[in-house]
Amino acid sequence: MIVRSIALSLALLVGIGTIVPLATEFAEAGPKTKRKKRHAKKYKKYSRAWWRQYRARMKRKKAMQARKRTLRLKRLRLARAAAKSRSNKAKPSVAKVKKNSSPTSAAVLPSGDPAPAGWRNAQSSPSELQFRVDDSSGMQVGSASISVVGPAMGDASNYGRGKSVGGVATTALRRDVIDRMIRENGWVVNDYQKEISGQQVYVVVAQSQAKNGSVQSRVFYFTEVDGKIYSVSTNSPVQEQERLAEESEKVINSLKSRVRPTQRASN
Repeated sequence: MIVRSIALSLALLVGIGTIVPLATEFAEAGPKTKRKKRHAKKYKKYSRAWWRQYRARMKRKKAMQARKRTLRLKRLRLARAAAKSRSNKAKPSVAKVKKNSSPTSAAVLPSGDPAPAGWRNAQSSPSELQFRVDDSSGMQVGSASISVVGPAMGDASNYGRGKSVGGVATTALRRDVIDRMIRENGWVVNDYQKEISGQQVYVVVAQSQAKNGSVQSRVFYFTEVDGKIYSVSTNSPVQEQERLAEESEKVINSLKSRVRPTQRASN
């Protein structure tokens, strides 16, 4: 009798020891409850709650757009810094080449005056004088050009004195710049009139993107001199914009002081 009791007790202990781990394992491996995805609660359109939800959604959208603009500006600054770093590394080799090469002839403006310091003759055409613009170390930082857009139409104009240059409407000149920027993957930023040497000059400010991703400043000056409409345009990094603006005004002063017959724009 005692032996039978001991045997039953052992059998129960073995059974319980086997069943408990199996039950625990199946319980842990069993299907887990899935969390239901919360959907935005729908309200009656144009109700107070609907407007509150709408304003919150617009606020999130504007915040996302602001983050995207910040990231884009950051990428542009990084690209500009990388380009500047590469140019700084290339300075010694460029200076060495310039030292060994023969000196280039001094650039001359259509008026006969010498071009601003740093302006060098570049490939030109019968309708346009082109210049390479260098910094003090001899590195190219931009370019400039002078051309004759066409003949002036006289002072009398239906567009009014404040909206024309030599009788040609400023809207037509601005359209020419827009068409050029479309071809060169750029865009117009602003336009205004400025007095230089006692005469109104029409200015169009634009920008374009260089191959390295940096933003280039593009400025176009239009003025009437000796019965012709001249265009002085510059292309440079944004940090060189002020310098080229001052030099462009010097060029315009030179044109107005003693202009002489030069190349005409090709028809």
